[in-house]
Amino acid sequence: MKNLKPLTGVFLTAALTAAALTACSAGTGSSDPNKITVYSTMIPAVQARLAEAFQAETGIAVESVRIQSSQLTKRFDEEYKANRPVADVLTMNEELYALDAAKTDMFADIADLPGVASIPSDWKLNDFTFIPSLAPNKVAYSKAKVPAELVPTSWRDLLKPEFKGQILNPDPRTNPELSCKLLHGLVLQEGESFLSDLAAQDLRIVSSSTPGMEDLAGGNGMLLDQSYDMNLLAYEDKGSPIGLSEAFDPVVGLEFFTQIPANAPNADGARKWIEFLTSEKGQTLANQGVGASPLGAAIPGSLTMPGTRVSVDPQEALDACPRYLDLLGIE
Repeated sequence: MKNLKPLTGVFLTAALTAAALTACSAGTGSSDPNKITVYSTMIPAVQARLAEAFQAETGIAVESVRIQSSQLTKRFDEEYKANRPVADVLTMNEELYALDAAKTDMFADIADLPGVASIPSDWKLNDFTFIPSLAPNKVAYSKAKVPAELVPTSWRDLLKPEFKGQILNPDPRTNPELSCKLLHGLVLQEGESFLSDLAAQDLRIVSSSTPGMEDLAGGNGMLLDQSYDMNLLAYEDKGSPIGLSEAFDPVVGLEFFTQIPANAPNADGARKWIEFLTSEKGQTLANQGVGASPLGAAIPGSLTMPGTRVSVDPQEALDACPRYLDLLGIE
């Protein structure tokens, strides 16, 4: 395969160690007890409803910062290294970063919070990081082009001849960790031959799922093989030209890893945010119509996962990904 850059985590452990060593003195961020800053990759509509309800309940205002996941994590990391903390809460999608940062004491221990204690263990990485929401990966389809009997009900349905040249595939290099975890889960279940068979469908590579949804809505293609319920919100006022399959095995989704930075300017406010987020009300607002809650059916509006949620080792997936891209014909 030509011109394939190595797929690694966004940040190296050595850099994280340096960050921890430079963040031992008081930071320069605001410590206003009546305000917190939340760095989050949750969609704006979800973050807004959480912030509004949190302020109504606690009197603490929320400033939300949202940019693409790896960029958000990079910004947080740079601020931490410079000992200029801004974020009181960090919610992002990079599991490897969360694991490495915890090893260098960049995050506060939140295991003592009752709400966190109520979260099932398989929705927690450690005493510092938990997952309040998971957006199951699904297949989006054009309602105008895909009749009901052709809507995929398994990954192997993507290999049907009707879909040849009609499948939009987000470029795995845009978000390597997330995409490689999905590919690894598929290989573990279906075998490497599945990726070769999928490549034979003449995949049409798009930069990410968001422009892929726009292409699909505009009549370009029949399927988008990585999408989420949250992506449909932008089309609610347009007659919903796009539908979504159910989640099917293996279920690998967009996980929102959440933690409190060790140097959070308003640590008390951040702990209140985590307690709110893990409450029934917070879980409902975070997941209603867009995500699966770790508390499952107890949360109104939480998505269900009829398939089996697969826990994929992110480093193992990244190490194997160059071969997976080769099988997919992506150079």
